[in-house]
Amino acid sequence: MKAPKSWPLFGVLALATSTAILLGLPNADFHSTRGMGPIILRAVRCSLPLFLVAFTASSLAVLWPSAGTRWLLANRRYIGLAFASGMAWHFSFVAYMIWSFGNPLSPLPTALDLIGAGFLLLLTLTSSKWAARRLGPANWRYLHKIGVYAVWLLATDIYYGSIRNGGGPAHHAVFGALVAAWLLRVAAWAKQRLSSRSRLAIRERAIPRF
Repeated sequence: MKAPKSWPLFGVLALATSTAILLGLPNADFHSTRGMGPIILRAVRCSLPLFLVAFTASSLAVLWPSAGTRWLLANRRYIGLAFASGMAWHFSFVAYMIWSFGNPLSPLPTALDLIGAGFLLLLTLTSSKWAARRLGPANWRYLHKIGVYAVWLLATDIYYGSIRNGGGPAHHAVFGALVAAWLLRVAAWAKQRLSSRSRLAIRERAIPRF
């Protein structure tokens, strides 16, 4: 059986993520801010693995080229969109909580959440080939690099704060996964730089000197 790809893959992942999130509804209490906390956090936890895969897909393809990593890279867009669909549940729950009970967060966390939501929306709206053509390759790459790092920084800051406030092993594991994902990107960048220098050195040695 062949693995799904493109939009069928998005459908499978979005459905699986939504199902995992909604299974937490029996433990949610929509009558108080505290009661909504579990479902808000569950939406992030269920969606975040998809972000980590999309965030590291190109790095995995550079470090360990194979049919599997090439498949991940080719379908990174759809994995990222499935992550966005899961986060749509998160922001819907947050919006309902604020509408019903007011905003319990201080100004800084609120601003960070708005920045993350804004970048996620921009990444989603510009994920099509039409948008990439309109923006131009350089601008599109610049926007998406800034956007994915903004989302990564926000998630890392949230889980680092949870650890500082006494978060359990699950919080440590997620924080470790976020840091490891960044280290993979650094390693892939270093490998590409070394490869570029090696190719340049080979070309320079091949040029006849008189």
